Amino acid sequence: MKKNLLLTYCLIILLMLLSLSTVDAAPTFRSKKLQKLATVLHLNTDSLHEGQNMQTINGRQIKVTVTGNQITTLGYHLFTDELKAIAATPILNFLERYFLQMDYPEADRPTERMLREDRFKFEKGSRATVATLRPDDAFTYNSELYRYVATWTRNGQPFLTVSFPAEHELISGENKIEGENNVEMDILSAMIRTGQKVSQEILTPTVQKNYFIKKGGTYLNDQLTSTLYYQQQGGAYHLLTDVSHPLESAANMMLSADAEYNCRLKVRQTMYGYKKKYFEVPLQKWIAYCKNNGCELYYGAESINNNTIKASVIAVNNAENYNHVLFVNIPLTVIEKKEGLIEAQLETFIPMHNVRNIFAKYQKNKNKEKKLYE
Repeated sequence: MKKNLLLTYCLIILLMLLSLSTVDAAPTFRSKKLQKLATVLHLNTDSLHEGQNMQTINGRQIKVTVTGNQITTLGYHLFTDELKAIAATPILNFLERYFLQMDYPEADRPTERMLREDRFKFEKGSRATVATLRPDDAFTYNSELYRYVATWTRNGQPFLTVSFPAEHELISGENKIEGENNVEMDILSAMIRTGQKVSQEILTPTVQKNYFIKKGGTYLNDQLTSTLYYQQQGGAYHLLTDVSHPLESAANMMLSADAEYNCRLKVRQTMYGYKKKYFEVPLQKWIAYCKNNGCELYYGAESINNNTIKASVIAVNNAENYNHVLFVNIPLTVIEKKEGLIEAQLETFIPMHNVRNIFAKYQKNKNKEKKLYE
């Protein structure tokens, strides 16, 4: 009896130790580039906690962000959190990391080689100027012919300007495989922003009373569009979510997190090397992920029958020259009940010049479904 009791106590203690080791486990790294940089810095990852961590290395502040027990950003502390929230661009994290990499390069890739291979240039100032940067310096950036130009100003005078290619792998610090592997987590962690108001001035009335169109842009051709559809109710304008207008409602559902749907995407993700990954995410999270990363969404219906709408969504990231493509089957019952599961096939980080081949079928589709608003 005592032997069994002792064994039970030992098992309980063992389980507690295993639980503690899991909780206190050192965070992993989002990419190999971050892991290599941490190795060069001799970064003590055991002491890191969830959220932002500040450390000092050689007299300069280093900022490490841990999200979901994963190191997601690592770099000099050059920008305030307020500026990052306003800018809503990965460029600021990139510059913080890249400047740190310049001072602590990989052994087989010294700084001059890194700058040359990445086509990163100092247009004004130098590496020494970077060491004088302060978080309160004025900062601007713009895009010129597939390159970014970033400038720091102090007392009204520009003192540092750098330029670099508008390329996803450079800016994110991730190769295609890492980017694909991180998509599910990034979607699930996306912050949903809703509550966008519309006014009559930006809406175009249709032949149907109380129905309006917010005309959007097109991509590749006029069948892929960002147009949204509204209905006037009680003096206010609401995104249409009615199975009596299935095509328009489906467009709203796939383009705007403000559409009143509680749906999930059952995703089959096509990955490098013909691999597949399966997961489920809230539809609103997918939309938020795209928009939070600077993507413009375009939607096109391919066909509709008594049960399903087949359609495509393309998320266009002009800032980093890539696209995500989502092929969906939307049951009409989902539109009617405003909830349910939507089967989707996802292809991510497709270079701009490869997307036209995927959508060439649009130009051959002569049986375009007429929209009820027309």
